[in-house]
Amino acid sequence: MSAFDDFLARALPSVRTPVRYVGGERNVVRKDPSSVAVRFALVFPDVYEIGMSHLGLKILYDVLNRRDDCYAERAFAPWIDMEERMRAGGVPLWSLETRTPLSAFDIVGFSLQYESSFTTTLLCLDLGGIPLRTADRTLEHPLVVAGGAVSLNPEPMADFVDLFFLGDGEEAVERFVDAYREVRPRARDRRELLLGLVEALPFLYAPSLWAFEWNGDGTLAGAKPTDASVRRPERAIVRDFQNAPYPAAPVVPYGQTVHDRITIEIMRGCVQGCRFCQAGYEKRPQRFRDAAKVLEIAKETYRNTGYDEIALTSLSSSDHPGLLGMMDALDAEFADRRVGVSLPSLRVNEQVLELPKRIRSVRKSGLTLAPEVASDRLRKIINKTITNEDLYRGVEEAWRQGWQTLKLYFMVGLPEEQEADIAEIVTMAETCSELRRKAGKGPGKVNAAISTFVPKPLTPFQWHGQSTIPEVELRQGFLRSLRRLRSVNLKFHDPRQSQLEGILTRADRRVGPAIERAYRLGARLDAWDDCFRYEAWLQAFEEKGVDVAWYANRERPLEEVFPWDHLGNGVDRAYLQEELQKSQAGEETEHCQTGACGDCGVGAKSCVEIKGEAGYWEKFNRIVAKFKERKAAEALAAKA
Repeated sequence: MSAFDDFLARALPSVRTPVRYVGGERNVVRKDPSSVAVRFALVFPDVYEIGMSHLGLKILYDVLNRRDDCYAERAFAPWIDMEERMRAGGVPLWSLETRTPLSAFDIVGFSLQYESSFTTTLLCLDLGGIPLRTADRTLEHPLVVAGGAVSLNPEPMADFVDLFFLGDGEEAVERFVDAYREVRPRARDRRELLLGLVEALPFLYAPSLWAFEWNGDGTLAGAKPTDASVRRPERAIVRDFQNAPYPAAPVVPYGQTVHDRITIEIMRGCVQGCRFCQAGYEKRPQRFRDAAKVLEIAKETYRNTGYDEIALTSLSSSDHPGLLGMMDALDAEFADRRVGVSLPSLRVNEQVLELPKRIRSVRKSGLTLAPEVASDRLRKIINKTITNEDLYRGVEEAWRQGWQTLKLYFMVGLPEEQEADIAEIVTMAETCSELRRKAGKGPGKVNAAISTFVPKPLTPFQWHGQSTIPEVELRQGFLRSLRRLRSVNLKFHDPRQSQLEGILTRADRRVGPAIERAYRLGARLDAWDDCFRYEAWLQAFEEKGVDVAWYANRERPLEEVFPWDHLGNGVDRAYLQEELQKSQAGEETEHCQTGACGDCGVGAKSCVEIKGEAGYWEKFNRIVAKFKERKAAEALAAKA
């Protein structure tokens, strides 16, 4: 028995959820590491059951391992108990496939999906034997790269990550491996390696190759590259989404994960234009997989996994023009096998009346809807073009179809919010509960999840200040005082976690030392309530001179330069500013799918390029035309 095997034999019986650390699952990829040119560690900086539920990780694992010259292996953050044993035993963080320390890989890639993973990323580097700071690494250390939603503003992690991927990863990661194989052998030092890679690939951003200048008041004056060969990075876009890579044989864990199911992304990009939604602007333009392709993926994945649920995901699945037909086709194929078809979260529109009839769930437990706000006035401000009538009709149909519970997502702390807007949340939740009586039953169980609005980069609300913790606590107390029905449960997100997210999401690289200090003080796994140590963060901010209110709660003037303005993330700043002004005037912006192009900037940079890709844009237009025809027919029928 090796020393590592001996460690696992001693540690596993005494730690929480030992299945997190053993590997060897169904469909895991096995290669001889000595037979490949590039070894790539895919690290999700959270525990196994969270990371193994992330579709992006599964896609990259499949894409990289299809190559003969590359071996991608997985690693996840340990829980607190396993971390203690690893440190006591001098055992480094390892990959599940070959139990190799992270420090022995060529490339270590992190999936950064939320700001609360920052300190856990440092934990993984530290346990993996890799220097935390890019400045302390040489050519002998792995290249540390990252991608994901947080890459829209990578500056808080600029001290720790060598390269950030902007945009879609499926095709970009293959181009990256090709470039790495070409550039790495001739690089004399780490700077040469970074320069060679960013020159070869426009979607890569190396923070160490950029310098920042500051104004006397602490705001950013601008950012400039430190080498003439460095250009403004532009995000990667998967143009042919219909045929984009998909993992039809994903790794099937031995233990339970957050999402034990087949997950199929049916659409990428959203043009609803909700002004608080970062992903809605980040993922433009809108791209679809058709029903035949989705059915093909579902059948193949089912053969390779045996899951009893198929989840159709996207930012706004109800906007897919072929959604109802797609669900009917899946139901015809899988109903007899007791395989359910679900939509994890539904947009509230006229389709929500039909969807509960078509969502086949083996357990038929809970239906999730995201109205976000409950008043018409606030909807115009955030550009959430839904109606209470559509919501109530859909909820009533769901109760009739046998759904047991309803989950509703709301936010508080939005711009221009008033007390009456907040009160409407309880009114809506209790109305939904009472609608179950129309189905001849008692009041329905409704869980209302109420989060705190966090202004995000690349949204029209990026100029807004965030509500303070006391302000949020007052709103939460007010909502609790209004609840009357026992069948309605109000669940609130911790405002301290929201405050931390608000600080980090719009921060610049000057907060890097505070992130490292918080980690040294014990912060890690910050998304977990039982691990979150807000006091450690406050101490770190104070020691490193980070003004919490300045970063989170301050209103930004329109002319202020943001830490992400030098990055090509797609949507134009001028468009976002125009949307901010329309929000302040209470004006809505028409849905791009059914109205005119909103000229957000993506059209000029990306949609035109996609138009020439193998007839994709022509197909898109045909889909949208059919959608508009159906909408017109429905409108005529309603008038009749």
